[in-house]
Amino acid sequence: MSDADIDDDFDDDFVDDDDAKMVEEAETSVRTRLSSLEKRRLIDNLLEEKRLAKELKDDLDDIDNFDEDGDDWDDDDF
Repeated sequence: MSDADIDDDFDDDFVDDDDAKMVEEAETSVRTRLSSLEKRRLIDNLLEEKRLAKELKDDLDDIDNFDEDGDDWDDDDF
């Protein structure tokens, strides 16, 4: 079967231009929704990474400020 025969089989599927237009609009709508969902997922991932980075930074700051011997003296002065 040649390519021309395959193309001829689908010529009558969209007799009316309105049908073709509706299909195109539906496809565009699906692509837009998928694009929006993908953007939302990327934003959520970015926000989660920022939250985890801040949490890690806060934990490291707490470790840096930890007074090992439990007194109020700055150990670096000695």
